[in-house]
Parts: sequence; structure tokens; C-alpha cells
Amino acid sequence: MRDQFIFPTIALLTLATPGALGGVIRHDVDDAIYQNLAAQEQFAAVGALAISYASGASGSCSGTLVSSEWVLTAAHCVDRVVDSATFLNNQAFAFTGEIIVHPEWTRNDFLSGADLALVRLQNPITTIEASQIYTGRDELGQVGTSVGYGRTGTGLTGALPGTAGTLRAGNNVLDVLGTDRGWDERIILTDFDSPLDPNESNYGDSAPLDLEYSIAPGDSGGPMFIETPMGWRLVGITSFVNSTDGFPNADYGDSNGFTRVSDYAGWINSIIPAPGTLPMLAGGLLFGAHRRRAV
Repeated sequence: MRDQFIFPTIALLTLATPGALGGVIRHDVDDAIYQNLAAQEQFAAVGALAISYASGASGSCSGTLVSSEWVLTAAHCVDRVVDSATFLNNQAFAFTGEIIVHPEWTRNDFLSGADLALVRLQNPITTIEASQIYTGRDELGQVGTSVGYGRTGTGLTGALPGTAGTLRAGNNVLDVLGTDRGWDERIILTDFDSPLDPNESNYGDSAPLDLEYSIAPGDSGGPMFIETPMGWRLVGITSFVNSTDGFPNADYGDSNGFTRVSDYAGWINSIIPAPGTLPMLAGGLLFGAHRRRAV
């Protein structure tokens, strides 16, 4: 492969919005199929994060309820001073009250992993079943479904600016870990295979899936799920688009980077303990280990 170019998948906006159109799709597949996939019940915990920063800028990301009061998203969405943030989906919305960025995250260092943050809601959402995180170690080779509110387009055009409002989901094979490229092993990589040119494939089988897909700006922090015998599980958090042609615009041939959730299950569970353990974990020693701040 040639040199890599990395593009974070946060959408920076002039005004805060619930999100932009979600995900770049195959040019030869009806967009309604991607929208219908995202609307399935197992993805009901996915929502948009509309963020206002102290600098005056606004941003749009995605996130997933992993308990009634906690949303898992990407660190790079909230690693600057946040004035306010709102979590929205088709069933509920809530203002956020606290942000915890993973302590190993370094701003703009996408290739070292740890692009995770937890956002606490001011008021719990009890009408939606929270997603469960994956703790196994056999993600590679499985078909993942990524869901989010990012920009849209096709594999021929890449992500297009100026579109707004629709949640989408699509499929990719979870091909390799970041170590395949000399990056952190806690990153999972997929590629956007083209039905027109097998040379556009970076990893694994060059044949695209029926709903082959790419993440795009605005999908940052959104989930990648796999289906297991125990149900759907959250395996990755959207982090970045990688390109080898100098244009990381989510067209055919670009790759997607996800933070591997199973590597961070201990950290997530230390902040969102089981209800019966709450009294034991209420002291300052646990909280002091995290970059914790109120919104």
C-alpha cells in the first residue's frame, strides 16, 4: 500500500444539528435498504450527539446507549471544552451532564487507539434497551454492521457535504487489526470493497457484501455491531477513515478504523458498574483515575 491519509469522522458544523445523512453506500443498491436496516429494533440504542463547543464551533457525532444513563462515543468528539451536548434518536433525547474521556487518548493520535469516551445523561433513558458490549476475542472475519448519522454519498462520489437527517446502517467484514498496518492492536479495520474494481480492496476478500458500506463525517462515535448466539453485541466505535490515494472521502477503496471495544471492556465496566456494586465504587479513588468533567 501507499502512504496513508487519516480523516477523523466527526462532522464540524456551523450550527448544531442532530446529524448529517448516515453513511456512504454502494452506487448500485437502493438507499432505502440501508435505511431499513438501521431502523431495525436491535439498533434502537443508537443516537446522534449534537455538540456545542466553547470555541463557538458545533459538531455532530453518533453514540450508543450502553446503560440507561451512559452513552459510549468517540473521544475525539468531546476532547475539547464542551458547552453543551444533546443525545437524540427516534424515541428519546436527553442533555448530557458529564463526559469521561479514556485516559490513554491523545488528541488527534488516531493510530494509537483509545478513541473512546463515556457521556453521562442528566436524565436516564428508560424507554430504550441499552446495547451490550462484546467481550470476546474472535471479531475478525465476522460481518459487522455499523450504524450512524454521518454524511452520505456512494462509493463513486464519496461522502457529500450539505445533506442532513437520516440514519443508515451497512455491512463490512471485520478484516484486520491495526497491527496489520503497524498501528495499535486495539483498532479494527474494514475496507469499502468496490463491485467494479477488485483492486480497490485493501484487505481480505475483494468481493463486496450486499450492503457494503463506509463510515463518513458525522459517524464518529457510532457503533459497529456483530450478531452472536447471545444477541447483538457492540464490537467497535467509529474513529477514522483511512485512504491510500490521498483523498479520505469514504469512496471505494478507503478503509474504516474502529476502536476495538473488547480491549476496553474493563474500563467501561469500571465506570458503569453493575447496580449491586454501586455503593462500593462511589468513592473518589475510582473517579480520580479518569479525565472526568461536567458539561
